[in-house]
Amino acid sequence: MPGSRTLYFDHAATTPPLPAAVRAMAEAAEAAFGNPSSAHAAGRAARRALEDAREFLRGTLGAARVVFTSGGSEADYLGIIGSAAARPPGRVLMAQSDHPALLQCTGLLARWRHHVSTLPVTREGDLAPETLFEALGQDVRTVALMYGHNELGTLCRLHDLVELVRRTAPAAHVHVDLVQTYGKLPLDLDEFDVDSVAVSGHKFRGPRGAGFLALSSTAELAPLQLAGGQEGGLRGGTENVPGAVGLAIAAEHALSHQAATASRTEEFAQTVFAALRDVVPGIERLGHADRRLPHILSVRLPGIVGQTLATRCDARGLAFSTGSACHGANDDGTGKPADNHVLAAIGLDRRAAREVVRVSFGSDSTAEDVGAATRILVDECGRLLDAAPRDRSHGGARQ
Repeated sequence: MPGSRTLYFDHAATTPPLPAAVRAMAEAAEAAFGNPSSAHAAGRAARRALEDAREFLRGTLGAARVVFTSGGSEADYLGIIGSAAARPPGRVLMAQSDHPALLQCTGLLARWRHHVSTLPVTREGDLAPETLFEALGQDVRTVALMYGHNELGTLCRLHDLVELVRRTAPAAHVHVDLVQTYGKLPLDLDEFDVDSVAVSGHKFRGPRGAGFLALSSTAELAPLQLAGGQEGGLRGGTENVPGAVGLAIAAEHALSHQAATASRTEEFAQTVFAALRDVVPGIERLGHADRRLPHILSVRLPGIVGQTLATRCDARGLAFSTGSACHGANDDGTGKPADNHVLAAIGLDRRAAREVVRVSFGSDSTAEDVGAATRILVDECGRLLDAAPRDRSHGGARQ
């Protein structure tokens, strides 16, 4: 209703900033305004704030180094393209269902004469170990993996996949997109034996336009942006000190509440799915049934156009997504949404893909709000199904 508080359930797209992070950033913008490269007192204060944030974030992943970036996409670019550019021409492997931040590296990689092989995935959006094994070889320079899919929620079998790479292409760089998973589930670079990890602040209530690439002690990268040689020579340009401070504050909050948030958001997802299952015949929960992020509920609602449902719910103050917010429009000048490559990769045709919605939860989601959102979703789904009678002789709901 107009003037009422929005029921926000699109946390996989972006999260509302943590008030403590906003305050810390404002304070840093005033107190640490100096250029961190300057030798005077103002510069030293900025450098201290920057390095304190870097050291904290480094420790959260057991990394050897942290390179601050403008967000997850740039961190992915630096991890994937930077590692390939530091190696002779060869192949770079990723999955067909990966985020555009990974897949759109193809053109830049070609400048270094690298070829990208995109690998097929299962119905759950999972990269099967046998699929990766068949693609591996001594000419593979970088393997990019998503640990926590942004649309489906599927967690890849990271241990198994990395072990295959180390055994079959030991010189390859393993990069992990951790954008959806950081702050929700633990990961240690040494434990998983990965070389680089991409993180984005606005996915865990940190600032937009701020992220970082965490590196192992053996990671080898070529810089993509020299400029003034900042960030250990890997990312030039005057550093965003307030952004770094905000990242650290938001990360500390997310990690200190990680287990409780994971348990609560998983329960919320189950609650919403159970309610929808009672009113939508043949409903299908997408993603892996066991290995999945706790805060993402991706469902196909047969007979309901996701965008229509989202528009009607938005008018009632409920916000969620029909897929990734990173899917843009076609480049044909029509302004129509582009086909969702993720849903195509898992075998959904265009009609089925239009029936998919994603509801995602955050650390500030409450049971009261989830209840209100569920009532709106159930009501609107019922109305849409009643308005368009169809054959309801489908199989049971797929969990």
